[in-house]
Amino acid sequence: MIEGQTDEGHQSIREALEVLRSAMNWLEDTPSFEAAHLALDDAGRLARENFPNGCQFPYRDGTYYQECPAALAHNRVGMSPGYILRKVSCSICHRSPIDEDCRHVKGWVYGDATCVWIIEEAELLEVSLVGRPAQPDARITSVSISGKEIVDRLGEFRSGREILCDKCLGECSGVARPFEDATELDD
Repeated sequence: MIEGQTDEGHQSIREALEVLRSAMNWLEDTPSFEAAHLALDDAGRLARENFPNGCQFPYRDGTYYQECPAALAHNRVGMSPGYILRKVSCSICHRSPIDEDCRHVKGWVYGDATCVWIIEEAELLEVSLVGRPAQPDARITSVSISGKEIVDRLGEFRSGREILCDKCLGECSGVARPFEDATELDD
């Protein structure tokens, strides 16, 4: 245990886990991905060893959840929305970037501002699970844990009691990439 643990220290390490997970997401497909993965694993172990109460499975509405950024980052699944843009505006001139009146290019810097499209209206059509989402942080942040899975691991238990996650205390078994070997179906 870290001597002199504080609520601020606990909060800081929880925030660090979120930042390290994001770094891992943004470094996907780069030579630095594995370094980010190892840093997240080390921070997860540090958090579990020194602030174990923060490593509980949340229990809501009769269900336990895995919400640990370190644990969830090992499953390389993201989300990709399919949508129709109904109304967008340019962050520089506030006109529609589709109209010829706007001559700004998304991603370019004008003065001290970067041009982005502001989505004002959109129709969500679907959300697909993908291995590498276009927005790297579009990842799953909570997964329910079945009662059977808990009983298989712990034996009989009283539902609703506090259960600590020990995933970060064990050896890392690597990352899971469920979409890596997926093949396209023939039409």
